[in-house]
Amino acid sequence: MQLLSISTAAGILYVLIQTSNTQSSALPSRQSFTETIPIAITTPLPANVSSTSVLSILHSPVQMITLNPLIETYSVVPGVTPITYSITDKLLLIFSTTYSASFTNRVDGMDTVSSAAGGVTLDGHWTVADGVLTEEVDVTGNILVLPFVEGEIQSSHEQLHAALMAEAAGGGS
Repeated sequence: MQLLSISTAAGILYVLIQTSNTQSSALPSRQSFTETIPIAITTPLPANVSSTSVLSILHSPVQMITLNPLIETYSVVPGVTPITYSITDKLLLIFSTTYSASFTNRVDGMDTVSSAAGGVTLDGHWTVADGVLTEEVDVTGNILVLPFVEGEIQSSHEQLHAALMAEAAGGGS
């Protein structure tokens, strides 16, 4: 390791070092403020709800979107495969956020990938097996916003699971 330079700008100390013919900065990279957290929500299927009815709803992106309590508006993004929607959620009564979400059906459920502002991404996997609906989501984003995002997902998706079960039972949401 060899010290190449030390400088300051705007009150920040910059140190440039060289290790094995590679130059790097001692400052943390943008990625060092990004992390991924897993969220899992499971819901046992009530006796009056079949796996087939739950899968039918999971395989309908519009039903899944409209069952989510945060959704304000949605529209199909034309010419994109897999089918992708532009979705606007209402957060904290006065704040809205728009993001894209794609849906891919699987035999035992569906996969979703959502990309929101600020580099937040959600990689979701919904599965129906052994009488249980399982949603597993990996949320990647800035460590400062992840607690808020995690709380919003946990709360709204628990409501989404309940609405999905009601819909699958034939009672609507």
